[in-house]
Amino acid sequence: MIDEYSYERLRDIIKARAGIDISCYSKSFIARRLEFRMNSCNIKDYNEYIRLLERSDEIKIFATNLSINVTEFFRDPDVFARFRDLLKGYNNVRIWSVGCASGEEPYTIAIIAKDNGIRCSILASDISKDAIAHVRNGLYSSRSVRNVPKDILEKYFTTTGNGYIVKKEIKDMVTSEVRDVTRSAPTGYFDFIFCRNILIYMDHASKNRIISNICNVLKQNGYLVLGKSEYINDYATLSLSCIDTRAKIYIKNLN
Repeated sequence: MIDEYSYERLRDIIKARAGIDISCYSKSFIARRLEFRMNSCNIKDYNEYIRLLERSDEIKIFATNLSINVTEFFRDPDVFARFRDLLKGYNNVRIWSVGCASGEEPYTIAIIAKDNGIRCSILASDISKDAIAHVRNGLYSSRSVRNVPKDILEKYFTTTGNGYIVKKEIKDMVTSEVRDVTRSAPTGYFDFIFCRNILIYMDHASKNRIISNICNVLKQNGYLVLGKSEYINDYATLSLSCIDTRAKIYIKNLN
């Protein structure tokens, strides 16, 4: 495990050069990302790697690796099946995909809404500039779309030599931005907020800030979707009720 002095140097360099405050993440998560990049660079000494961060583009790669980017279209099909059911009765819906990584989640949401004839505006946010660039590009590998039904793939994607491009009608439903959710939430209110597989990487204080920021912009009777291995302590104090313990979906109750 990285020693405290080296960790503080790492934190200061990343904040100065990439504008990201890694102190919101658990140290074990940072240590895993650090060791992965050190192995990739064939570096065994923390100080040598930190010096590399100070003087090269390795800082961009490390910052990109802070994005939680293990994702694909229609990941956890049961969650999206329940989401499809909850959409019934809506004519127009506003949704926030927090920590969207390369964009598979917000585009999955857009496809479901479009395929069910529901007007939908989706905000996709991530701490990584490179992740947001990927969202805006909308190009995905065969692995990313492996769970997409064939008819949906043909309807909403264009096949190219490099992979699959999300069609314009789906792209136009998604607005993307770089945002650190530990610091702030967007303006306005949302009917659904997806915040999946982010909280497990955060320290306790940062996790509480994220939940508070999210709940502040979740509409009354709006839905919060977490990752399956995530939970909220004392969610009743936040006016939340869990409506699906397996899919980890909460509703914000009327006061």
